[in-house]
Amino acid sequence: MKKTLLICFTLLVSYTVQSQTADSVKWERKGSLGFTFANVGLSNWAGGGESSVSLGTIFNTTATKNTALYTWKNQVDFALGGAKLGDREFRKTDDNIILSSQYKRKINENFGYSASSILRTQLLEGNNYVADPLNPGEQLAEKISNFMAPGYLSVNLGMEYSSGDIFTVSFSPAAGKFTFVMDDQLSAAGAYGVAPGDNVRAEFGANILTSLNLKLMENIAFQSKLNFFTAYDSFGNVDTNWETLLVMKINKWFNATFGTQLIYDDDILIKGADGNLSREIQFKHVLNLGVNFKLFETGN
Repeated sequence: MKKTLLICFTLLVSYTVQSQTADSVKWERKGSLGFTFANVGLSNWAGGGESSVSLGTIFNTTATKNTALYTWKNQVDFALGGAKLGDREFRKTDDNIILSSQYKRKINENFGYSASSILRTQLLEGNNYVADPLNPGEQLAEKISNFMAPGYLSVNLGMEYSSGDIFTVSFSPAAGKFTFVMDDQLSAAGAYGVAPGDNVRAEFGANILTSLNLKLMENIAFQSKLNFFTAYDSFGNVDTNWETLLVMKINKWFNATFGTQLIYDDDILIKGADGNLSREIQFKHVLNLGVNFKLFETGN
């Protein structure tokens, strides 16, 4: 089954490469880079508290080709942030790498056959900080993630419905989800659902992906991506990934963004305060205020 899925995806990629040379439609490319900074400085402050510094960067680029026969969109999203509180070292607060490619062979204006691949991972090691029993007041770093540990690759073949650039939903009855744990320490512990000592776990099932893009006001936009996956050998256990992003443009250079991500994965066990492992809903939100540069926007 894995070989069949790989062959289908290889043929599809070959076909799309051939298709893009069959017409003279140009690529539309967009790219942006943003930076955020926040600082709190305290000296002899009677109200208490700790000084802090936080830094972040966001990079996004897309390349889209839209012809009468097909649409092909490729996207790269990268975010990295860290904060320093008091005398502690900088600690990671945001770390995300997403590479995606979506191809749609049009049947009519709204429907088409679709194929997509999405790779998600992070750049730096992630740690959970626990109290040091030998040094009261100090904390120990416990590694819980790393580059491609985990890494998630999803490959989806199916049908897609779209209503312009506003709403898209795709159903893929032939979908593969590959979980990578390339860190030997985490692999040996069987992290993220892989068998202890293994680096890859492959699942075959069905996938539903929805995308919503709304312009709420002249300078405010909202995006939402909701993904459901269930493996056929454990049908009914649904892995969920829901991401939202609210972008508020202040002027040409400055903007504010508020993003959220909710994850539920049946294979991921979270260690609680009592040290026990359990399946939990993961949630994070990120509020950024900073400067944003448009690197390029071309139709060439």
